[in-house]
Amino acid sequence: MRIIIIGGSGLIGYELYHEALRADLKVIGTYDTYRRKGLINFNMKNETLKSIIPDLNSSDIIYLLAAYSNPSWIYNNIDTARELNITATKKIIDEISNIGCRIIFMSSVEVFDGKKGNYNENSKPNPLNKYGMMKYEIEKYIESNCENSCIVRTSWNVGWNLKHRCVINLTYETILKPNAFMAKDNTFSIADVRDTALGLLRLSDSNDIKKCHLASGQKLLVRSELAELVKNTSKYGKLMDYKLTTFSKIPYTEPRALHNSLNTNFAMENLNIKFKDPKKIILEKVKFLDERFNELNYN
Repeated sequence: MRIIIIGGSGLIGYELYHEALRADLKVIGTYDTYRRKGLINFNMKNETLKSIIPDLNSSDIIYLLAAYSNPSWIYNNIDTARELNITATKKIIDEISNIGCRIIFMSSVEVFDGKKGNYNENSKPNPLNKYGMMKYEIEKYIESNCENSCIVRTSWNVGWNLKHRCVINLTYETILKPNAFMAKDNTFSIADVRDTALGLLRLSDSNDIKKCHLASGQKLLVRSELAELVKNTSKYGKLMDYKLTTFSKIPYTEPRALHNSLNTNFAMENLNIKFKDPKKIILEKVKFLDERFNELNYN
């Protein structure tokens, strides 16, 4: 058995790659434009997986993580986004499925409409934005065409690499700028990317699991509470400020979910994962950003 990560240079993919190495597993990770140590180049739009891994076989487990994931960018570049997120993704799913490999597909909380939040694996998707619609289209394609598969949904992942931004970075940067607003009614969940990677790897031994949510779902966050925690714990907090508003007044280019959170009881019970407390994640990330304040030109 080998672990093969398509999209191994991304925030989650690269952490999963190293988690597999730490577990002493055979692992292959791919990158397209963002080259990272240990990975091999693969253009999912123009190449087949067999062209770079000729001995690909049914014992391999394929993690499909490659995708455009910024909703605002996708909205403004819909044709380019569909080429990768839909056309190329369906093509590689067909190839993998024909060989008989297990597919573990990374979806998103964005497949839900956010009216209630705390969505579990059996909640009915109803995406509001183009990104969520693309993820849900692939979910349905996998369910219809791949018997040996698992759909994984996650929310905001917090990483420890400056290249990858997260909701804590964005909040930190936003409240350093004038005229910042934070919604007092927007809830969501986050996860330490290291916990997400561990959950993904444990799914390689769980062929009976078809859907799984990975996030620190035990405590939901409110956007304004996150901003207040960042402000109160950062050593640059005196430079930060914001005003309260409601989520409906935030000028997004397309609808976004008000309650963007996942229930992860299933993962905690079946994968034996104890997700890090969201407050501890925030405090660790604020310290990380404070230490790089001048490097990132926040001032």
